[in-house]
Amino acid sequence: MKAITFKANDVTYNEAIDGELIQVCFDEGPDQDPFKRNKCYLMISQNYEFSHDEPTIEWHDGNEDDGGSELFIYLLNESLFELTTNDGIMFNIQHSCEKEILIKIQNFLENEYGNRKQI
Repeated sequence: MKAITFKANDVTYNEAIDGELIQVCFDEGPDQDPFKRNKCYLMISQNYEFSHDEPTIEWHDGNEDDGGSELFIYLLNESLFELTTNDGIMFNIQHSCEKEILIKIQNFLENEYGNRKQI
């Protein structure tokens, strides 16, 4: 089982096309050149415009990009985001995002994955 642990220095929640596209990102190095990245990030994206499938999960583990897994279980609170994928990759992300952003992310995750939330 692979574990990816980092502190997100930037947490974002973005919507486009009146909420048809949603992107949530926990990023250790938000100002990095995407072609020379050596910091971790985890991004969850949903496209309601063309699909009602599960959101897409992608990440960088500090060495390389990966993605394509599905979320198995998660926990999100005001200082921690833990996520485990269906193929056993575990994320432990420390963060301190704004309350308004946290609420939007919690609502999005509850809508998409409500039955997979850790208590």
